[in-house]
Amino acid sequence: DDWSVEKIKRVGADAVKVLTWYRPDADKKVCRAQQDFTQRIGEACAKYDIPYVFELLVYPLAQDAEQTKDYVEMKTKKPELVLASVETFAAPDYGVDIFKLESPLAAADVPGVDGEDATEAQRWFDALGEAAGRPWVMLSAGAGMADFRRILTHAYAAGASGYLAGRAIWLDAFQAFPDWDAIRAGLSGPAVAYMKDLNDLTDTAALPWHRHACFGEGGARLVPADASFRHVYPGFGA
Repeated sequence: DDWSVEKIKRVGADAVKVLTWYRPDADKKVCRAQQDFTQRIGEACAKYDIPYVFELLVYPLAQDAEQTKDYVEMKTKKPELVLASVETFAAPDYGVDIFKLESPLAAADVPGVDGEDATEAQRWFDALGEAAGRPWVMLSAGAGMADFRRILTHAYAAGASGYLAGRAIWLDAFQAFPDWDAIRAGLSGPAVAYMKDLNDLTDTAALPWHRHACFGEGGARLVPADASFRHVYPGFGA
């Protein structure tokens, strides 16, 4: 569609986001093509000094029982495939700055932090954070409000830095379609209250991105940490 990292930078964007539907057990040629594309974008983001936000979602292969024309979370997805996908693109060759990740477990199967099987669920989220190896946030994948909040409690315990969500916030309101008055009421009432609750949870429990262990002791900072950094900060042509 004639976009490029250079054009995205030129129009003043804050970041470049790429969504990749990926299965590490798919045809090797398909995986290689996706990896090559991801790497080219990462190299361009480094060249034009713009953050690279990379989103990963597993999808059904032809032999899988779950098939759909529109995206819905795979209820039978394997957490091993989610982790293997993240491990692949966490390699430095791809230049990812921030991961936007799905829950390793189906949303409805994620227990509360005090619920049955909570310890086992937390192990999967901990493994997700370890595989990412840099700041990461959670996507909602259309989870319900209660399900997504449970997901965030586990993700934040594993070191996630926030969330990027849509349907978890507004989908309930749109169940009233085509009653636009009811939709507006749902968005301005329960949806706003829910988002405030998520933001409060994030402020309390999420790891600030600049304090991620990948930046070392002291966190992300300019080096030198004063106005003299400009003397060693290269231009695009360097």
